[in-house]
Amino acid sequence: MNDYTDLFYTLFAVVIFAVFLLVANNVIVRNEVSKVDLEYEKTAISMAQSIVEEARKMTFDQALLDGVDQDDLPAGFRETLGAPAGMQRRDFTVFDHFHGYADTLSTQIGDYAVEAEVVYVDGEHPHDEVSEPTYHKKLTVVVRSLESRKGATKTYIKSHF
Repeated sequence: MNDYTDLFYTLFAVVIFAVFLLVANNVIVRNEVSKVDLEYEKTAISMAQSIVEEARKMTFDQALLDGVDQDDLPAGFRETLGAPAGMQRRDFTVFDHFHGYADTLSTQIGDYAVEAEVVYVDGEHPHDEVSEPTYHKKLTVVVRSLESRKGATKTYIKSHF
């Protein structure tokens, strides 16, 4: 045989081994990226769920705290949703105070942009937003990581009867 045959076999083996290492390294890196993304997403879901749970426990409408006559409902509910200017989240007392809420929250793994919206919805078609007060309000909370593309959206419909 030729003197270069062993050299070619050795070079071929080294190239095959290098390709194997590159593929294995790529798999490891993708796995780590998936773990990190999952952690960002899990935190976003947890934050969104926390806001939904907080809002779920609140009074349906300010009119109920003010003692509105039950015969005047749902027309007696506030048409304008949202918290009074300058009110902090810790001071929210009714469900619709979360309308227009936006903040940046920090965690151990990064910062998250949080936005919430409350709208009146049709009782029979809860995905349909309506302009007049009804017995049903929908809260949508969107939480996005500022470091990753991962985020979460949670929706909750609160009804008053």
